[in-house]
Amino acid sequence: MRRVRAAEVDADRFLRSAKPLARDLVRDNKGSNRRDRIREISTRVVGLTDVDEVPMVAQTLLCTPLPLPIFADLPLRGPASDGASSKAGPPEIVVAFTSFEMNGSAFGNPQTVQPEVVHDLNVQVTVSSWPEAAKELVLEPASVEPAGTYDLPRFRFERPQGEAPFILRGSGRLVIRYPMVEYARPLEFAYGAWFSPEVHQVLVRGHRELRVRSFDPERNPESGYVQVDKRIAELRDQVRRVGIVADSELNNFLLFLSVLGGVAAQAVQDHLFPTKYSKPEFQLELKKLLRRSPRIGSQLEEHPRAAGGITDLSFRGIRLELKVENEQFVSHETAKQFSQQTAQYVAGSDRQFGILVILDASPKTEAPGLPANDIFATAVSPPGGDGSPIRIGVVIIRGNLSKPSDLSR
Repeated sequence: MRRVRAAEVDADRFLRSAKPLARDLVRDNKGSNRRDRIREISTRVVGLTDVDEVPMVAQTLLCTPLPLPIFADLPLRGPASDGASSKAGPPEIVVAFTSFEMNGSAFGNPQTVQPEVVHDLNVQVTVSSWPEAAKELVLEPASVEPAGTYDLPRFRFERPQGEAPFILRGSGRLVIRYPMVEYARPLEFAYGAWFSPEVHQVLVRGHRELRVRSFDPERNPESGYVQVDKRIAELRDQVRRVGIVADSELNNFLLFLSVLGGVAAQAVQDHLFPTKYSKPEFQLELKKLLRRSPRIGSQLEEHPRAAGGITDLSFRGIRLELKVENEQFVSHETAKQFSQQTAQYVAGSDRQFGILVILDASPKTEAPGLPANDIFATAVSPPGGDGSPIRIGVVIIRGNLSKPSDLSR
Protein backbone atom coordinates (compact mmCIF):
# COMPACT_ATOMS: atom_id res chain seq x y z
CA MET A 1 0.00 0.00 0.00
CA ARG A 2 2.87 2.34 0.81
CA ARG A 3 4.42 1.76 -2.61
CA VAL A 4 1.10 2.44 -4.32
CA ARG A 5 0.60 5.73 -2.47
CA ALA A 6 4.17 6.77 -3.29
CA ALA A 7 3.60 6.01 -6.99
CA GLU A 8 6.67 3.81 -7.14
CA VAL A 9 7.56 2.03 -10.36
CA ASP A 10 5.67 -1.24 -10.88
CA ALA A 11 4.02 -0.90 -7.47
CA ASP A 12 1.00 -3.03 -8.50
CA ARG A 13 3.08 -6.18 -8.92
CA PHE A 14 1.98 -7.37 -5.47
CA LEU A 15 -1.68 -7.14 -6.45
CA ARG A 16 -1.08 -8.84 -9.78
CA SER A 17 0.67 -11.69 -7.97
CA ALA A 18 -1.98 -11.99 -5.25
CA LYS A 19 -4.95 -12.36 -7.61
CA PRO A 20 -3.79 -15.58 -9.39
CA LEU A 21 -2.88 -17.10 -6.03
CA ALA A 22 -6.31 -16.21 -4.68
CA ARG A 23 -8.02 -17.77 -7.72
CA ASP A 24 -6.06 -20.97 -7.09
CA LEU A 25 -7.33 -21.03 -3.48
CA VAL A 26 -10.93 -20.58 -4.69
CA ARG A 27 -10.55 -23.46 -7.12
CA ASP A 28 -8.77 -25.79 -4.66
CA ASN A 29 -11.35 -25.22 -1.90
CA LYS A 30 -14.44 -25.54 -4.09
CA GLY A 31 -17.09 -27.78 -2.58
CA SER A 32 -15.61 -27.83 0.91
CA ASN A 33 -17.97 -26.44 3.57
CA ARG A 34 -15.19 -26.25 6.17
CA ARG A 35 -13.21 -23.86 3.99
CA ASP A 36 -15.97 -21.40 3.17
CA ARG A 37 -14.20 -18.56 4.96
CA ILE A 38 -10.96 -19.12 3.02
CA ARG A 39 -12.89 -19.11 -0.27
CA GLU A 40 -14.69 -15.92 0.79
CA ILE A 41 -11.42 -14.11 1.54
CA SER A 42 -9.83 -15.37 -1.69
CA THR A 43 -12.84 -14.14 -3.70
CA ARG A 44 -12.51 -10.69 -2.12
CA VAL A 45 -8.83 -10.58 -3.07
CA VAL A 46 -9.67 -11.44 -6.68
CA GLY A 47 -12.20 -8.61 -6.78
CA LEU A 48 -9.92 -5.94 -5.25
CA THR A 49 -10.03 -2.70 -7.22
CA ASP A 50 -9.11 -0.04 -4.66
CA VAL A 51 -6.21 0.20 -2.25
CA ASP A 52 -8.54 1.17 0.62
CA GLU A 53 -10.07 -2.32 0.54
CA VAL A 54 -6.78 -3.94 1.59
CA PRO A 55 -7.09 -3.25 5.38
CA MET A 56 -10.58 -4.82 5.47
CA VAL A 57 -9.34 -7.97 3.74
CA ALA A 58 -6.34 -8.14 6.08
CA GLN A 59 -8.56 -7.76 9.16
CA THR A 60 -10.84 -10.55 7.97
CA LEU A 61 -7.85 -12.79 7.31
CA LEU A 62 -6.35 -12.13 10.75
CA CYS A 63 -9.64 -13.13 12.40
CA THR A 64 -9.74 -16.48 10.58
CA PRO A 65 -8.93 -19.42 12.89
CA LEU A 66 -6.35 -21.83 11.56
CA PRO A 67 -6.53 -25.60 12.08
CA LEU A 68 -4.09 -27.05 14.59
CA PRO A 69 -1.94 -29.91 13.33
CA ILE A 70 -2.07 -33.12 15.32
CA PHE A 71 0.98 -35.34 15.25
CA ALA A 72 0.91 -38.99 16.13
CA ASP A 73 3.55 -41.71 16.15
CA LEU A 74 2.12 -44.51 14.04
CA PRO A 75 3.62 -47.95 14.60
CA LEU A 76 5.51 -49.39 11.64
CA ARG A 77 4.14 -52.68 10.38
CA GLY A 78 6.72 -55.38 10.15
CA PRO A 79 7.84 -58.64 11.68
CA ALA A 80 8.45 -58.45 15.41
CA SER A 81 11.26 -60.37 17.02
CA ASP A 82 10.21 -62.50 19.99
CA GLY A 83 7.07 -60.39 20.42
CA ALA A 84 9.13 -57.32 21.37
CA SER A 85 8.77 -53.97 19.72
CA SER A 86 11.44 -53.11 17.19
CA LYS A 87 11.05 -49.36 17.82
CA ALA A 88 14.36 -47.81 18.88
CA GLY A 89 14.45 -45.38 21.80
CA PRO A 90 15.66 -41.82 21.51
CA PRO A 91 19.44 -41.35 21.46
CA GLU A 92 21.03 -40.73 24.81
CA ILE A 93 22.21 -37.18 25.43
CA VAL A 94 25.45 -36.81 27.34
CA VAL A 95 26.05 -33.63 29.34
CA ALA A 96 29.59 -32.37 29.98
CA PHE A 97 29.85 -29.70 32.68
CA THR A 98 33.11 -27.73 32.42
CA SER A 99 35.04 -25.25 34.56
CA PHE A 100 38.38 -23.63 33.70
CA GLU A 101 41.36 -22.32 35.67
CA MET A 102 44.33 -20.26 34.51
CA ASN A 103 47.59 -20.49 36.45
CA GLY A 104 45.77 -22.14 39.36
CA SER A 105 42.97 -19.57 39.73
CA ALA A 106 39.41 -19.55 38.41
CA PHE A 107 39.18 -18.18 34.88
CA GLY A 108 37.75 -14.64 34.99
CA ASN A 109 35.02 -13.13 32.86
CA PRO A 110 36.84 -11.61 31.14
CA GLN A 111 40.28 -12.86 32.06
CA THR A 112 43.29 -10.59 31.61
CA VAL A 113 46.08 -12.50 29.88
CA GLN A 114 49.56 -11.11 29.37
CA PRO A 115 50.45 -11.50 25.68
CA GLU A 116 53.38 -13.56 24.40
CA VAL A 117 53.56 -15.45 27.70
CA VAL A 118 52.73 -19.15 28.12
CA HIS A 119 50.01 -19.71 30.72
CA ASP A 120 48.59 -22.90 32.27
CA LEU A 121 44.98 -23.64 31.33
CA ASN A 122 43.30 -26.37 33.39
CA VAL A 123 39.85 -27.81 32.91
CA GLN A 124 37.59 -30.02 34.99
CA VAL A 125 34.85 -31.89 33.13
CA THR A 126 31.97 -33.73 34.77
CA VAL A 127 30.46 -36.20 32.27
CA SER A 128 26.97 -37.56 32.92
CA SER A 129 27.58 -40.88 31.11
CA TRP A 130 29.92 -42.60 28.66
CA PRO A 131 28.59 -44.45 25.57
CA GLU A 132 29.76 -48.02 25.10
CA ALA A 133 31.18 -47.40 21.63
CA ALA A 134 33.10 -44.26 22.59
CA LYS A 135 36.84 -44.51 23.15
CA GLU A 136 37.67 -40.93 24.12
CA LEU A 137 36.09 -37.54 24.80
CA VAL A 138 37.52 -34.53 22.96
CA LEU A 139 37.13 -30.96 24.22
CA GLU A 140 37.99 -28.52 21.44
CA PRO A 141 37.96 -24.68 21.19
CA ALA A 142 36.25 -22.69 18.46
CA SER A 143 36.46 -18.98 17.72
CA VAL A 144 35.92 -16.34 15.05
CA GLU A 145 39.02 -14.43 16.18
CA PRO A 146 41.81 -13.95 13.60
CA ALA A 147 43.84 -17.09 13.01
CA GLY A 148 47.33 -16.97 14.44
CA THR A 149 46.47 -14.55 17.24
CA TYR A 150 45.96 -17.27 19.86
CA ASP A 151 46.80 -20.84 20.77
CA LEU A 152 44.33 -22.74 22.94
CA PRO A 153 44.73 -26.42 23.87
CA ARG A 154 42.59 -29.33 22.78
CA PHE A 155 41.83 -31.70 25.65
CA ARG A 156 41.49 -35.47 25.17
CA PHE A 157 40.18 -37.88 27.82
CA GLU A 158 40.25 -41.67 27.57
CA ARG A 159 37.42 -43.83 28.90
CA PRO A 160 37.48 -43.60 32.71
CA GLN A 161 36.99 -46.40 35.18
CA GLY A 162 34.08 -46.64 37.60
CA GLU A 163 30.49 -45.50 37.34
CA ALA A 164 28.94 -42.30 36.02
CA PRO A 165 29.09 -39.41 36.53
CA PHE A 166 32.78 -39.17 35.71
CA ILE A 167 35.04 -36.31 36.80
CA LEU A 168 37.91 -35.67 34.38
CA ARG A 169 40.77 -33.20 34.66
CA GLY A 170 43.11 -31.94 31.98
CA SER A 171 45.80 -29.33 31.56
CA GLY A 172 47.25 -27.47 28.62
CA ARG A 173 48.90 -24.23 27.56
CA LEU A 174 47.28 -20.94 26.60
CA VAL A 175 49.05 -18.27 24.55
CA ILE A 176 47.68 -14.95 23.28
CA ARG A 177 50.18 -13.69 20.75
CA TYR A 178 49.33 -9.99 20.48
CA PRO A 179 48.23 -7.28 22.92
CA MET A 180 44.93 -5.51 22.36
CA VAL A 181 44.16 -1.84 22.57
CA GLU A 182 42.59 -1.08 25.89
CA TYR A 183 39.12 -0.30 24.60
CA ALA A 184 38.68 -3.29 22.27
CA ARG A 185 36.11 -5.95 23.10
CA PRO A 186 37.49 -9.14 24.67
CA LEU A 187 38.53 -12.08 22.55
CA GLU A 188 35.90 -14.82 22.73
CA PHE A 189 36.34 -18.58 22.57
CA ALA A 190 33.86 -21.42 23.07
CA TYR A 191 34.65 -25.05 23.88
CA GLY A 192 32.64 -27.86 22.35
CA ALA A 193 32.82 -31.61 23.07
CA TRP A 194 32.43 -34.80 21.05
CA PHE A 195 33.15 -38.49 21.45
CA SER A 196 35.55 -40.39 19.23
CA PRO A 197 34.17 -42.20 17.36
CA GLU A 198 31.28 -39.71 17.30
CA VAL A 199 28.29 -41.73 18.43
CA HIS A 200 26.32 -39.53 20.82
CA GLN A 201 25.35 -35.92 21.20
CA VAL A 202 27.34 -34.00 23.86
CA LEU A 203 25.92 -30.88 25.45
CA VAL A 204 28.56 -28.68 27.06
CA ARG A 205 27.33 -26.69 30.04
CA GLY A 206 28.95 -24.60 32.75
CA HIS A 207 31.83 -22.26 31.95
CA ARG A 208 32.29 -23.14 28.29
CA GLU A 209 32.84 -19.62 26.89
CA LEU A 210 36.18 -17.97 27.60
CA ARG A 211 36.46 -14.18 27.26
CA VAL A 212 40.05 -12.94 27.20
CA ARG A 213 41.48 -9.45 27.47
CA SER A 214 45.07 -9.29 26.25
CA PHE A 215 46.64 -6.25 27.82
CA ASP A 216 50.18 -5.49 28.90
CA PRO A 217 50.27 -2.19 30.87
CA GLU A 218 54.06 -2.04 30.58
CA ARG A 219 54.06 -2.26 26.78
CA ASN A 220 50.82 -0.38 26.17
CA PRO A 221 50.33 2.07 29.05
CA GLU A 222 47.24 4.26 28.96
CA SER A 223 47.48 6.46 32.04
CA GLY A 224 51.12 5.75 32.88
CA TYR A 225 50.07 3.99 36.10
CA VAL A 226 49.50 0.23 36.19
CA GLN A 227 46.86 0.26 38.95
CA VAL A 228 44.91 3.03 37.26
CA ASP A 229 44.96 1.16 33.93
CA LYS A 230 43.62 -1.97 35.63
CA ARG A 231 40.84 0.05 37.26
CA ILE A 232 39.84 1.64 33.94
CA ALA A 233 39.72 -1.83 32.38
CA GLU A 234 37.41 -3.03 35.18
CA LEU A 235 35.07 -0.08 34.61
CA ARG A 236 35.05 -0.77 30.88
CA ASP A 237 33.97 -4.38 31.43
CA GLN A 238 31.39 -3.26 33.99
CA VAL A 239 29.80 -0.80 31.58
CA ARG A 240 29.75 -3.25 28.67
CA ARG A 241 27.82 -5.81 30.72
CA VAL A 242 24.93 -3.54 31.70
CA GLY A 243 23.55 -2.58 28.31
CA ILE A 244 24.10 -1.48 24.74
CA VAL A 245 26.48 1.43 24.36
CA ALA A 246 28.05 3.10 21.35
CA ASP A 247 31.68 2.00 21.01
CA SER A 248 32.88 5.43 19.86
CA GLU A 249 31.34 7.25 22.83
CA LEU A 250 32.52 4.60 25.29
CA ASN A 251 36.06 4.80 23.90
CA ASN A 252 36.11 8.60 24.22
CA PHE A 253 34.79 8.31 27.77
CA LEU A 254 37.43 5.74 28.76
CA LEU A 255 40.23 7.68 27.09
CA PHE A 256 39.25 10.87 28.94
CA LEU A 257 38.84 8.93 32.19
CA SER A 258 42.26 7.26 31.88
CA VAL A 259 44.02 10.61 31.38
CA LEU A 260 42.21 12.05 34.40
CA GLY A 261 43.09 8.93 36.38
CA GLY A 262 46.72 9.52 35.49
CA VAL A 263 46.41 13.08 36.84
CA ALA A 264 44.95 11.71 40.09
CA ALA A 265 47.90 9.32 40.45
CA GLN A 266 50.42 12.05 39.62
CA ALA A 267 48.76 14.34 42.17
CA VAL A 268 49.62 11.84 44.91
CA GLN A 269 53.07 11.02 43.54
CA ASP A 270 54.22 14.63 43.02
CA HIS A 271 51.84 16.46 45.38
CA LEU A 272 50.46 18.59 42.53
CA PHE A 273 47.86 20.35 44.68
CA PRO A 274 49.65 21.16 47.97
CA THR A 275 47.15 23.63 49.42
CA LYS A 276 43.53 24.77 49.24
CA TYR A 277 42.16 25.90 45.87
CA SER A 278 39.20 27.77 44.49
CA LYS A 279 37.31 26.16 41.64
CA PRO A 280 38.68 28.60 38.97
CA GLU A 281 42.23 27.93 40.19
CA PHE A 282 41.70 24.18 40.08
CA GLN A 283 40.15 24.35 36.60
CA LEU A 284 43.10 26.35 35.28
CA GLU A 285 45.64 23.87 36.65
CA LEU A 286 43.73 20.83 35.44
CA LYS A 287 43.27 22.33 31.99
CA LYS A 288 47.04 22.77 31.69
CA LEU A 289 47.64 19.15 32.67
CA LEU A 290 45.07 17.84 30.20
CA ARG A 291 46.37 19.95 27.32
CA ARG A 292 49.80 18.38 27.79
CA SER A 293 48.39 14.94 27.03
CA PRO A 294 48.84 14.27 23.28
CA ARG A 295 45.60 12.27 23.31
CA ILE A 296 43.60 15.27 24.56
CA GLY A 297 45.44 18.39 23.37
CA SER A 298 43.40 20.82 21.29
CA GLN A 299 40.23 18.72 21.51
CA LEU A 300 39.67 19.88 25.08
CA GLU A 301 36.92 22.53 25.17
CA GLU A 302 36.34 25.02 27.96
CA HIS A 303 32.89 26.28 29.00
CA PRO A 304 30.70 24.78 26.24
CA ARG A 305 26.98 25.28 26.82
CA ALA A 306 24.66 22.33 27.43
CA ALA A 307 21.21 21.76 28.98
CA GLY A 308 20.70 25.43 29.80
CA GLY A 309 24.01 25.74 31.63
CA ILE A 310 27.73 26.14 31.10
CA THR A 311 29.94 23.10 31.53
CA ASP A 312 33.49 23.32 32.84
CA LEU A 313 35.46 21.22 30.34
CA SER A 314 34.57 18.85 27.53
CA PHE A 315 36.32 16.31 25.30
CA ARG A 316 34.60 15.03 22.14
CA GLY A 317 31.22 15.73 23.69
CA ILE A 318 32.06 14.02 27.01
CA ARG A 319 31.21 16.65 29.63
CA LEU A 320 33.51 17.16 32.62
CA GLU A 321 32.18 18.83 35.78
CA LEU A 322 34.67 20.05 38.40
CA LYS A 323 34.18 20.43 42.15
CA VAL A 324 36.49 21.49 44.99
CA GLU A 325 36.15 20.49 48.64
CA ASN A 326 38.49 22.32 51.05
CA GLU A 327 36.94 21.35 54.39
CA GLN A 328 35.54 17.81 54.46
CA PHE A 329 37.15 14.55 53.33
CA VAL A 330 35.58 13.34 50.05
CA SER A 331 34.36 9.74 50.04
CA HIS A 332 32.55 7.78 47.35
CA GLU A 333 29.20 8.55 48.92
CA THR A 334 29.79 12.29 49.30
CA ALA A 335 31.07 12.45 45.71
CA LYS A 336 27.82 11.02 44.36
CA GLN A 337 25.84 14.04 45.56
CA PHE A 338 27.33 16.06 42.68
CA SER A 339 26.33 13.54 39.99
CA GLN A 340 22.88 15.03 39.21
CA GLN A 341 24.37 18.24 37.80
CA THR A 342 26.77 16.26 35.62
CA ALA A 343 23.92 14.01 34.46
CA GLN A 344 21.89 17.00 33.26
CA TYR A 345 24.82 18.20 31.16
CA VAL A 346 25.13 14.69 29.71
CA ALA A 347 21.43 14.46 28.89
CA GLY A 348 21.53 17.84 27.19
CA SER A 349 24.50 16.76 25.06
CA ASP A 350 22.88 13.62 23.59
CA ARG A 351 25.37 11.37 25.34
CA GLN A 352 25.29 8.46 27.79
CA PHE A 353 28.50 9.21 29.69
CA GLY A 354 29.93 12.11 31.66
CA ILE A 355 32.76 12.65 34.14
CA LEU A 356 32.88 14.30 37.56
CA VAL A 357 36.27 15.30 39.03
CA ILE A 358 36.53 16.44 42.65
CA LEU A 359 39.61 17.96 44.20
CA ASP A 360 39.78 16.89 47.84
CA ALA A 361 41.93 19.65 49.37
CA SER A 362 40.71 19.04 52.92
CA PRO A 363 43.36 18.72 55.67
CA LYS A 364 44.82 15.20 55.77
CA THR A 365 45.82 13.33 58.91
CA GLU A 366 46.19 9.92 57.23
CA ALA A 367 47.97 8.59 54.17
CA PRO A 368 45.88 8.61 51.00
CA GLY A 369 44.85 5.29 49.54
CA LEU A 370 45.70 4.04 46.09
CA PRO A 371 44.62 6.53 43.40
CA ALA A 372 42.89 3.65 41.62
CA ASN A 373 40.50 3.41 44.58
CA ASP A 374 39.33 6.96 43.84
CA ILE A 375 38.16 6.11 40.33
CA PHE A 376 34.68 4.62 40.02
CA ALA A 377 31.42 4.91 38.09
CA THR A 378 27.91 5.64 39.26
CA ALA A 379 24.55 5.45 37.48
CA VAL A 380 21.95 8.21 37.50
CA SER A 381 18.53 6.75 36.74
CA PRO A 382 15.86 8.83 34.98
CA PRO A 383 12.89 10.18 36.99
CA GLY A 384 10.54 7.30 37.76
CA GLY A 385 13.28 4.76 37.17
CA ASP A 386 12.13 3.84 33.65
CA GLY A 387 14.67 3.93 30.84
CA SER A 388 18.42 3.82 30.43
CA PRO A 389 20.55 5.43 33.16
CA ILE A 390 23.33 7.94 32.58
CA ARG A 391 26.79 6.72 33.57
CA ILE A 392 29.03 9.14 35.43
CA GLY A 393 32.73 8.40 35.85
CA VAL A 394 34.04 9.88 39.11
CA VAL A 395 37.67 10.76 39.81
CA ILE A 396 38.70 12.08 43.24
CA ILE A 397 42.02 13.92 43.20
CA ARG A 398 43.68 14.05 46.62
CA GLY A 399 45.44 17.30 47.48
CA ASN A 400 46.67 19.17 50.56
CA LEU A 401 48.50 16.03 51.71
CA SER A 402 50.41 15.80 54.97
CA LYS A 403 54.15 15.32 54.95
CA PRO A 404 54.95 11.62 55.26
CA SER A 405 57.17 12.35 58.28
CA ASP A 406 54.25 14.03 60.07
CA LEU A 407 52.22 10.82 59.91
CA SER A 408 54.75 8.92 62.03
CA ARG A 409 54.50 11.28 65.00
